[in-house]
Amino acid sequence: MAKRGTIIGSAAVLATGALAAAIGLSTRRGGISVSAFLLNALASRLAPDQNRPGALEQGIEQNRKAGPAFPSPRLRKRIRVSDESIGPDRVFRLEPQVGAACRLRLLYLHGGAYVHEVQAVQWNLAAGLLDRLGAVLVAPIYPLAPENSWKEGLAAVERVYSSLASEVGAENVVVLGDSAGGGLALALAQHLRDAGHSMPAALVLFSPWLDVSMSGADQPQLEKRDPVLRINYLRQAGSLWARDTPLDDPRVSPLFGDHRDLPPTIAFSGGRDVLASDCFRLAQQDPLLVHRHFPEMIHVWAGAPMPEGKRALDEAAAFIWQHAASACEPST
Repeated sequence: MAKRGTIIGSAAVLATGALAAAIGLSTRRGGISVSAFLLNALASRLAPDQNRPGALEQGIEQNRKAGPAFPSPRLRKRIRVSDESIGPDRVFRLEPQVGAACRLRLLYLHGGAYVHEVQAVQWNLAAGLLDRLGAVLVAPIYPLAPENSWKEGLAAVERVYSSLASEVGAENVVVLGDSAGGGLALALAQHLRDAGHSMPAALVLFSPWLDVSMSGADQPQLEKRDPVLRINYLRQAGSLWARDTPLDDPRVSPLFGDHRDLPPTIAFSGGRDVLASDCFRLAQQDPLLVHRHFPEMIHVWAGAPMPEGKRALDEAAAFIWQHAASACEPST
């Protein structure tokens, strides 16, 4: 029995060593951290099957029952969170426990394919920026499809933006978003420009969804490397958001809009994300765009606890300070 136990133990050690060696080889070849490698592997196993019949409808139903996720108790130890209203709109307000260090306001538009409420994991991205900036972050719980369309969603985030701009000045407001929230952020900026309103200091887009028609010629190939997102699922969700509006209308797919005279913009994309196509196409149209591409990263990796996520947030925070430094100058 002792000999058998020794053999089993030795086999376990060998298997563990072989796994560690395989991970090490993969990370060296891909130029990524071990934590990024493990995240990619977990995403492949744990992500819902978006190609399953009824996946979108069932996902929406479950999401509505759960409602918007509140930041975790762990995050609330260092970040003060309040559930408030700005006019008719519900918002979550986040700031450091010690209070904001300056007038900078971050308007955070969450992702979720325009059909899902904010998820708990998304607060990690918001908290990471707050740790670096000492600002106040306001996240609207904006209307979603299929109950609403882009008209109600855009109107809601414009109201919240206008309130923040009135409070501290548009030059002290930065709009950021992940995934669908990134698309909504760009659509908001285009709308503000066209309406002649004051513009935010900058836009920060994490894995933005800029084309709900999913028309990128490279997207079928990208989908093969994406462990999470599927083209047909996103196209269905985009149709719900657009409702009676053509899918290539800039108000729902801001990639097809006019990119002149917009705020300074930085966009982050990952090579294992079908939506990387949107960032590359935006970069072709907007020569002023700062595009940061991380070849082996999945969708919205910036909020994950790994070196690549930290680097993306560091770069985003530096970009924000570059264009909103006046937020911490003395008021006159």
